[in-house]
Amino acid sequence: METTFDLDKEQILRDNLDYTLFSWSKQAGLNPINIERAEGVYLWDRDSRRYLDFSSQLMNVNIGHGDQRVTEAVAAQMREVSYVYPGMITKARGDLGRRLADITPANLTKAFFTLGGAESIENAVKLARIYTGRHKIVALYQSFHGASYGAMSVGGDPRKFAVDSQAMPGVVHVENPYAYRCPWYSTTPEECAQRAADAMERIIGYENPGSVAAIFLEGESGTSGCIKYPPGYWQRVREICDKHGILLVADEVMSGFGRTGKWFGSDHHGVKVDIMCLAKGITAGY
Repeated sequence: METTFDLDKEQILRDNLDYTLFSWSKQAGLNPINIERAEGVYLWDRDSRRYLDFSSQLMNVNIGHGDQRVTEAVAAQMREVSYVYPGMITKARGDLGRRLADITPANLTKAFFTLGGAESIENAVKLARIYTGRHKIVALYQSFHGASYGAMSVGGDPRKFAVDSQAMPGVVHVENPYAYRCPWYSTTPEECAQRAADAMERIIGYENPGSVAAIFLEGESGTSGCIKYPPGYWQRVREICDKHGILLVADEVMSGFGRTGKWFGSDHHGVKVDIMCLAKGITAGY
């Protein structure tokens, strides 16, 4: 098969549209930006137009594009060893585990490496169920936890409705503490936090607290509403978890690694979590 690396921009566009599928998009009528290079906060297309990367791509290129320190370190690692199966160890694996333990809450000292954010969520579900011997997961309606079947089931994003009949069983959703449009007609953010948490505990009571393995919260609300947690909400949820023997899982896939001004979104709430899910900024897309 003849291969050329000197494709014109029209051929590149045709190859992408003809031979690949695009996520989160209707496939007909797509006209994606044809990117040639990127550096810092900018990307350039093949007509030399420059774009400011306001979203850091999928909220993951936290350190910017084209950082030569990273590319050189990656190249050096690839020359040394590019892959070993999970039963083997390398210096890089141990270094990363130790550094994650340094920046995550003090009670989190072990890392289990996965291939992405959705897989991180799915493994957190498995770990919580195995550890507690329970099966139910509680999460918020307006939340996003990934696009695999299990992660999509934990999230409440309405884009999952097309495959909702095949969702993972055992997930219970509750209302968000949305102070701006509070479902409980609260007059202050603090009151909304209290009423939202009380409603969560009532639902857990109906579901049987002894059947609930974990509560999943995003470190800070992301693409399913960007709904800011009102003061006191995380603390009250932690109390509910402690009262009923439930694990608290922080999904920091989108809000982690400096995106909120601290290492992790949950750091703003001063609450100990039992499991933390990481992705995106951990590699910054490199």
